[in-house]
Amino acid sequence: MNTCFTDLKFSITLFIFLVIFSVGKVAAQVELVVSYQNSFEKKLPAVSIPKTLKSLSELKALSTNLIQNLHNEGYWNAKLLPFAIDSLDKSNSKKRIEFIIDLGKQSFWKELKTNSIPNLIKRNVISDFEKKDFLKKLSKNDTNVPVKTQDIKKLQEAILTYAENNGCPMARTNLDSAEIIETEKRLYFSANLTYQSGSFIQFDSLIIDGDAKIKKDFLMNYLHIQQGKIYQENNVKNAVRLLKTMPYLKLNGKPKVEFRYDRAYLRLPLKRVKSSQFDGVIGFLPKSQSAASSSSSKGSNLLLTGQVKLNLINPFGAGKTIAFEWQRIRPESQTLYANYQHPNFLKTNLEIGGIFNFIKEDSTFSIVERRANIAYPSAKFGKIGFFTSLLTTTRTGIIRNADTANVPTADSRFWHYGISHSYNTLDDVYFPRKGFQIITEISTGNKTFTDSLSRSRISDTQNPNAENDFKSPQLKFISEMNLFFKVNKLSSLRLKTQIQFIESKNLFLNELLRVGGLQNLRGFDPNSFFVSRYGLLGAEWHFYFEERSYLMAFAEQAVVRAHTRRNEVYLDLPTSAGAGISFATKTGIFYFIYAMGNSKTQAVSVINSKIHFGLISQF
Repeated sequence: MNTCFTDLKFSITLFIFLVIFSVGKVAAQVELVVSYQNSFEKKLPAVSIPKTLKSLSELKALSTNLIQNLHNEGYWNAKLLPFAIDSLDKSNSKKRIEFIIDLGKQSFWKELKTNSIPNLIKRNVISDFEKKDFLKKLSKNDTNVPVKTQDIKKLQEAILTYAENNGCPMARTNLDSAEIIETEKRLYFSANLTYQSGSFIQFDSLIIDGDAKIKKDFLMNYLHIQQGKIYQENNVKNAVRLLKTMPYLKLNGKPKVEFRYDRAYLRLPLKRVKSSQFDGVIGFLPKSQSAASSSSSKGSNLLLTGQVKLNLINPFGAGKTIAFEWQRIRPESQTLYANYQHPNFLKTNLEIGGIFNFIKEDSTFSIVERRANIAYPSAKFGKIGFFTSLLTTTRTGIIRNADTANVPTADSRFWHYGISHSYNTLDDVYFPRKGFQIITEISTGNKTFTDSLSRSRISDTQNPNAENDFKSPQLKFISEMNLFFKVNKLSSLRLKTQIQFIESKNLFLNELLRVGGLQNLRGFDPNSFFVSRYGLLGAEWHFYFEERSYLMAFAEQAVVRAHTRRNEVYLDLPTSAGAGISFATKTGIFYFIYAMGNSKTQAVSVINSKIHFGLISQF
């Protein structure tokens, strides 16, 4: 086989020599033609070459790849013969080069011995090749199997990958006892595939470099790097993927694996990221007469209003999340949200958590959601979770007349179970420029109407004897996907889609999804639309003038199946567009967005335009 490689080098050198001294610079386009001679096989090899060449560098690269590809197909003695060049006159815009290749005899497998391979690898690796790959033909004594370099390489890589994931990262494979038998038309090749396992390696611990505030025991459990566990190369690769999903850490370089005797240490250069957030505004307003009369006479005549948002991420170095948000903008409306997530529960790979969400809409109704969840974060499949939730809706208004009594709200209980999934490949959690993110949630359960007024309304519109309608199944689905494309060094493009719907036989106003505002439809007031179905497509362009500061412009198109305050159903196509800026300061991230929206209930005008701005303090 050394003779084959010598002939290969000689052919390439001869080709380049002839090109340089016969052609010189390839200033004009050169037409290429390939022909074979001295071929002993009926089926000639197919080679991929460009029809024309424009430069000498392309010609050099082609000469190298052409012979190398033929060698990989088993034509070890293939040679490039001196070629002819037509129309050398510089006045002629075209030249013609004819490649004449002496193929010689092609090499075929006679035998590939695997006796020295351990039985475990034979059962888990080689047996798969014997079922579907080139070894399948060899096992049937087929003499028409060409010796292809990629076949051997693929088999060796599969063996080494198995070894790397079973405690032998230093394993090696080789071909020895090679034998070539030459016949009148062919070369037959036989060899022995050998395997050396090297030292058996186990994980020891992590070595953390940098200023990251993280507990080593937690991080080892989260990354599935346990002391004494068999070394697995996949765990090292998955650790990098899992680290990218942790918003409070950032890799400040490439991880390295250090081997000391029979132990492996994963060295991680980690940088702390300010991910916890605080945003708050508190104010006081005079109480209205109705509000004052309903309260205690000894109470204050001032009404507490404002917004407080606290999001603690990794507060104790163990990856926990504690979130709290309270908002009261109108006197008789407020929201309260609390969330707690605990990863590596009891030193397992499971994450548990709970959510409490309270919404009071004017004096009409209130919604309370209590939710418990359990999830498993996976580097390959993302975070897969299961949850159960109890959602109760209650009318809070006092029915004083027939007109008020027609407001379509109801008292109901919706106990449902669901599955959630999230996955992302973003290069940065907070300021992504490339990658994608997908979040999906689907749940189902039984909804029960608990008050006589709601049941009477259902009976009025349907069969009065259909008591089963008071308890019916309900389906809820939420999905969001974001794609980020890096346009150039300074700009990126974000494409997003959102889909939400809720399906049930009877839907009242206070059971619907609420859409509008900064989170899902800019250019409209928060919760402008009460919807049972909602879809959105949006595009957003970012121009970065600093690492964490950018200008932006966006356009969004939505389609909604909306409901009026009387629960009258209509279809709408809300559209919004706008621009803004986001830049980093010493105290946090300041953002300012100006947006305009158009729908059946809102015309495009400066008066109806919306301004979203705020300062998110990060620590």
